[in-house]
Amino acid sequence: MPGIRLILRTPVLLLVIILLYACSSGEDPVTGTWKLPGEDISVEFREDGSVHLMLSSTTVSGTYRRDPDNNLLVDMGNGEQPVLLSDDARQLKLSDQQSDRDVFLRIETAEKVDSAQQQFMEGFRSKSCDSSIVSYSRAIELLQGIPSEASHLARAYNNRGICREKNSESELAMQDYNKAIELDPRLEIAYGNRAWLYDKMGNRQEAIEDYRKAAELGYTPARQWLRDQGLESDH
Repeated sequence: MPGIRLILRTPVLLLVIILLYACSSGEDPVTGTWKLPGEDISVEFREDGSVHLMLSSTTVSGTYRRDPDNNLLVDMGNGEQPVLLSDDARQLKLSDQQSDRDVFLRIETAEKVDSAQQQFMEGFRSKSCDSSIVSYSRAIELLQGIPSEASHLARAYNNRGICREKNSESELAMQDYNKAIELDPRLEIAYGNRAWLYDKMGNRQEAIEDYRKAAELGYTPARQWLRDQGLESDH
């Protein structure tokens, strides 16, 4: 069926053309403005090879280039220093240390993260579970698809789960706790909350397993529950 094959090929051809055009333009993928979420700190990489770090009302300028191995080097006046740009060009660290927790995002993405944090805090402060669920849901929507914010997204799911549980929406709460743990397997409070819900729903063995995991991760209420139940905790 030639017509169908042509339809299927067209998007692929368009993608190839776009990629070829982008490569031929010579623009470095780091070009543009980046922002550190939650902070008044941004950095702009321009096509002319200049870089400008904005700290509140102060601007520090320098230069950037690629070395023969395609590493990104920045010189802000104290000599060249390597910086890390993620393979998908969505995250930037102003050092070459993988352990650096300061992750700059494209300014549009960083502003979404900032908006999500505002929604999260509104949900946290609200005295109404219904209002909190709305705020946490907005935060969840804003944080979707931003890898660096997985832990924050997990906490939004966890907190929404708490509100849904208070509203007697046990199945929806369980879904939120499951999602929180999927996103951040070390979020101890999510295991504790899911364990409590399992126990309330009569799933004692699942509750014990989650309490043990929460205790292993350092969640004090889980350790207390295990002691009260006469169960051994690993810690």
